[in-house]
Amino acid sequence: LGFIMSADDDIAAKEAEALFKIHGVDQRSAELAFSHPALGGEDAPVRMRQDGSTSKAFVPGTSTVIWPCAYSLGDYLCDATTAYRTKLCDGVGDATEAARVGAVTADTVAVELGAGLGLGGLVAARLGARHVAITDSTPAAASRNVETNGLGNAHVSELWWRRAAWRRARDGRDGDESESDIDDEPDEVPTAEDAVKPLLASLPERRAPHIVIGSDICYSQGKQEMQALVDTLAAMCEPGRTTAYVVFEDRGDCCWGTLNHFWTAADSAGLVGDPTPVEDVEIDGKKRSGPGRHNDSERLLLRLTKRAAA
Repeated sequence: LGFIMSADDDIAAKEAEALFKIHGVDQRSAELAFSHPALGGEDAPVRMRQDGSTSKAFVPGTSTVIWPCAYSLGDYLCDATTAYRTKLCDGVGDATEAARVGAVTADTVAVELGAGLGLGGLVAARLGARHVAITDSTPAAASRNVETNGLGNAHVSELWWRRAAWRRARDGRDGDESESDIDDEPDEVPTAEDAVKPLLASLPERRAPHIVIGSDICYSQGKQEMQALVDTLAAMCEPGRTTAYVVFEDRGDCCWGTLNHFWTAADSAGLVGDPTPVEDVEIDGKKRSGPGRHNDSERLLLRLTKRAAA
């Protein structure tokens, strides 16, 4: 027998679905899927496993579950790559040029920071990047998802964000960014430069990536954490080659303080860029079409590059 859902039933179903979600995304289910026409549509999704809030392995606020900005980042990479490929005459494209507009080519080398489940990196790999390094301080979830999707061009590494040697050397001097909320770091703690050396050595030609991506990596951290993130990012960027994209979501006043710490640290680390509301992001001079994601109106796409040394 067929069943026709009434308007009230439809509303009730949508309300039930909303209650099932946390931060506007499903953080309970054991399995998730991300689909996009650029990846083959709903018949060929990126599949992810998560240790959701109903799992014994769930750790609140960590990489064991999906976070909403990851979907917005995946959408952007897919949309930008589709537009870039549409404009190509030879069908190949230049990886550095493509990275400047958020697109992926067959020569692209990409790194994802604070990957969690690894959706951004998985999408870059599915789009055909040459090499994708998916990094996190707790990389088990990302490793599992790379294996689930059978991606030979995606590689998972443990990476801890660290502050740069130059920044640590000037702590405590008048006129620097140091304040009481920045703790002294023992000499044995690696610098950002030391932290990224093994990763850079593992990339093709042992050279900086074309594109670095991150989602929900700025939320409610302090100045020291944002300096560590920015310095790690800057240490793997090459002027004129690398473009970085970070998706940020406003979840309250503490988030804006974190974002301010991020931009202050970025400026002193030689990174320049600008934030664009996700809803206003343009692809090839046009605003993206489609329904977007829940709460996209509260998200920013941060685009950064590294200044050449004076």
